[in-house]
Amino acid sequence: MREERRELAALAALTAAALASRLLFRIDHDEDIDALRFALGVERFDVAELRPHAPYYPVFVAAAKGLALLGATPRAALALVSAASGAATVAFTALLARDVAGPRAAVFAGVLALASPFLWLSSEKLLSDMAGTATVTAALWLCARARRLRGAQIAALAAPLETAAEARAARTRTWALVLLGVGLGVRLSYFPFALACLAVIARGEGGRLAWLARGRDLAAGALAWLVPLVLMATPRDLVATTWVQGLGHFTRWGGTAITVSSPLDRLRGVIWGIWANGLGGAWPDAPAARWLGAPLLIALLAAGALRVAPLRRAARALREQPELWASAFAYFLWALLGQNIAYKPRHWLPLVPLLLVAMAAGAAALSAARPAAEGAPRRRALHGAAPFAVVAALAAQWLADAISLARQHEEPSPAAAIVRFLRDAGAPPRPVLTRDLDRMIQEGAPGRLPVRVRDDAALVRGVEQAGPGGALITSEALSQEARDALARRGYTIAIRFARPRSRYVDALWSDLALLEALPAGPPTGGALSRAPRGAPPR
Repeated sequence: MREERRELAALAALTAAALASRLLFRIDHDEDIDALRFALGVERFDVAELRPHAPYYPVFVAAAKGLALLGATPRAALALVSAASGAATVAFTALLARDVAGPRAAVFAGVLALASPFLWLSSEKLLSDMAGTATVTAALWLCARARRLRGAQIAALAAPLETAAEARAARTRTWALVLLGVGLGVRLSYFPFALACLAVIARGEGGRLAWLARGRDLAAGALAWLVPLVLMATPRDLVATTWVQGLGHFTRWGGTAITVSSPLDRLRGVIWGIWANGLGGAWPDAPAARWLGAPLLIALLAAGALRVAPLRRAARALREQPELWASAFAYFLWALLGQNIAYKPRHWLPLVPLLLVAMAAGAAALSAARPAAEGAPRRRALHGAAPFAVVAALAAQWLADAISLARQHEEPSPAAAIVRFLRDAGAPPRPVLTRDLDRMIQEGAPGRLPVRVRDDAALVRGVEQAGPGGALITSEALSQEARDALARRGYTIAIRFARPRSRYVDALWSDLALLEALPAGPPTGGALSRAPRGAPPR
C-alpha cells in the first residue's frame, strides 16, 4: 500500500509538472486556419459555416465551450484544453509503460514524455491533435491494464476466483472501447485505433456475440457525441457539408496519397516526420544540439528494438499486448495513405507515446539485466546505471529543445503575422489573392478584400483585374508556373511582408510571405527570383 501511494504521488507530481510547463507558453492567437475555425466553433458552433471544419470535433469543442462558459476566451479555452491534454498524455504514457514493462519503464517513459519537444509543442497548439492523443493513449493503457490484470491474477488465484479476475479485465476493456468511441468525437482521424482495438478484443473473446457486445461498447461512446451533433446541426447541412469536406480532403487539399502521390515525398514525410519531429532527432536544418542527442536517441531505439528482436520475443510481445501492436500498425498505414504526412508531421503524434514506451521498456530491460560475466560490484553498478544516464541526458537535451521551440511558438505564426500586417497597414486596400488564408483575413483584417483563387489561371486573372495598383498575393497561392505567367505579362513580384520561423514550429507555412504583383516598374520590396517554399507543389 505504501508503494502504491508513492507511485501515485510521483504520478501526480509528473502530471502537475507537465501541466505547468504547457501552460507557461500558451498562446492567444490563430496560427492557422484550423485554429481559427476551432475558435469560431467555440464562439458559435455551426456545421454549415465550418465553425469548425469537418468532422467538427464535437467533444473537443464542447470541452473548450465548457471553459468558455466559466469565463475563458475561446482561444484561452482551447489553450487550456490542449495543455491539460498534454499533461494527461504524459501521465498515461507513464501508466502504459508500467503495465507493459514495469515500474522502472514507467519512470523512463514519464521523464521522456515530459521532456519530448514534439509532445510539448503540440500541447501549445490550439488544435485537437493533443486531446485526441491523450484519449488514444488512455484507451491503450486500459487495454494494457486489462491484459496485465487478467494474466497476473489468473496465474496467482485459485480456480474459483478466476471468474472475478476475468470480469474485472472485461470491464476494463469495456471502458477502453467506450473511451475510444468518445475519442472519435475528439479527433475522428484516429479511428484506426478504435477499429483495431475492437477487432483484437472481440476476436480474443470469440464468437459473434463478442463482436456484437464490443461493437455496442464502441458505439455507446460514439453515440454520446453523435446524437447531440445530429440534433444541433440539421441533417441536411450535416450530410451536405460532410460530403463536400470529405471529398475535398481525399481529392484536393487533404494531402492524401491521391493529392500528394510521390512515393519519395511521402517517404520523406515518414522519416522527417517521425524522426526529426516526433522523436526530436537530428536533421540538417534542425537545432544543432540535436546532433548531441542523436546517439542517445539511437541507443534507446536500439534497446527497444532488441527487447523484441528475436522472433520468439516478438511473438510473445504480440501475444501479450496485441491491441498496441495492431492499433499502431493500422494507424501507420492510414496515415501513410490518408493523411498529409508529407507536410504535416503532427499526423504522427499518436504514435509518439508508443515509441517512448518502447524506448523506456528497452532501457528498463538493460538496467535490470546483469553482465554476462559477473564482475566487481562497481562494474555491475555502472552497468545498471548506464540506461538511467542515457535517459537523463536525452531528456535534458530534449527539454532545452522543447523550451526553445515553445518560446518561438509564442510569437505570431507567419500566417498570423501577415493577417496582423494587413490589419494594421495604412496603405490603400488592394485585393489579396490567396488559396488558404481568405477566412483568416476576413476575420482578422476585416477592412481587406481577400479573393480566393483555386488555380494559376484564376490568380493571373485576379492580378490583371486589380489594375495599375497591382495586387497582394499570399505565397502559398503562387506557384512557379503562375509567377512565370505574370512575368511574361510584364509583372514583377516582390516581397511585401514576411516573418518566417523554424519549420519545426510551423511545418507547413514556416516561410509564408505576403507578396505584391506590380506592372513593370521598380519593385517596392526585394525581388523574388523563384516561388517561395510555401507555394503549392506541382
